[in-house]
Amino acid sequence: ENRGKPWAEDVRNPDGSPINLDGDSESGALAKKRKLAQKEQWRNFFEIPQYQLRGYCESLPPTMFNEDASVLGETVQQLGKIFVLCHGCCATGTKGNECSAFLKEKVGKHLTKVYEERNDTAAALASAFELLETEWMERAKMKSLTDGAELTLGLFVHALNSSGQPCVQLWLANTGSSVALLCTSDGVASRINEPHSTKKERAKLEQAGYKVSESGTAEVLFAEEGTHKPSASYRLPATRLIGGRPFKTSKKSPVTAKPDIRKVKEWRCVAGEELFLMICSSEVMSVLSDSEAMNAALDAWGSSASGLDGWEASAKAVVRTAQAQGPERDTLACLVVQFWWQEKPLQRLLARLADRKKSSSAGTSAAVPADDGFDMFG
Repeated sequence: ENRGKPWAEDVRNPDGSPINLDGDSESGALAKKRKLAQKEQWRNFFEIPQYQLRGYCESLPPTMFNEDASVLGETVQQLGKIFVLCHGCCATGTKGNECSAFLKEKVGKHLTKVYEERNDTAAALASAFELLETEWMERAKMKSLTDGAELTLGLFVHALNSSGQPCVQLWLANTGSSVALLCTSDGVASRINEPHSTKKERAKLEQAGYKVSESGTAEVLFAEEGTHKPSASYRLPATRLIGGRPFKTSKKSPVTAKPDIRKVKEWRCVAGEELFLMICSSEVMSVLSDSEAMNAALDAWGSSASGLDGWEASAKAVVRTAQAQGPERDTLACLVVQFWWQEKPLQRLLARLADRKKSSSAGTSAAVPADDGFDMFG
């Protein structure tokens, strides 16, 4: 006792071992061990047959001059799968786009690595985009490349919602002017992002030295270090993109690689939810409205004439429908992702649309009077 109160000289654990007061190192080691165990136990929910994600990307022109690249269902450890449209621009060479190819190769790897460190989806996406921009700009400067790309990424995550119930989350990260649409259970196009168009930033672009037309088309002159004067003019596709050195030579330039990042949807994987995702380049959306693009996709999906999978037929149909409208630029791209857990609701929608089309066709035929053979001049 000490002054009439209980007193302990040597306090130990129940097993007799001394108590470790250095909690930081122990908790850090335990946290690392627990994290490693979670990584080993993790299984990709989207590998389960009924919850698969299936996608296709159609891009024009179908030649070596095409600057696009895509990622279709690459696994990101501890998160899920990504679908990415890399819409290239301002390439230095005449074959492809090195920035698009770089992004296709690196985006999944960087996102996986950063998420292991941050363990936060939004922060991981932001850091991955920042890392991609830094690495590419260093490489582009070293190799004197002007290549850039608009990057739109859809990340599908299997997680728990606020009530602790399993759900599928769709995160969208976007730099560029491409448009992402979801098809509702009624076949209506629902836009889930806003493009970073040059028209919206016209005043800032003009102040930074860009030549901006009435329609919002922006161009800037560029020259490599060591040359006497600018020798080439480059068209700016959007106010945010990865790479594109000609657009980032001045600190006054409003052009950045900072993405818009949002968790746009959280599904319980039940009927009545959205059926598929569609990402279209700005050239497609310059001649098609959201509903026109969605209708073209659904018409192709419901037709078995092509013999293609629905998601592939839809992507091709949207691009070719836009091409037929004569867009100013023919660099057209469309990426479609089907949520396999919504296959039955999708087929029911397609059946309803087919019945509606037949009814409309029958009504038109009935309105045309039959030929009775009477000839008033005979």
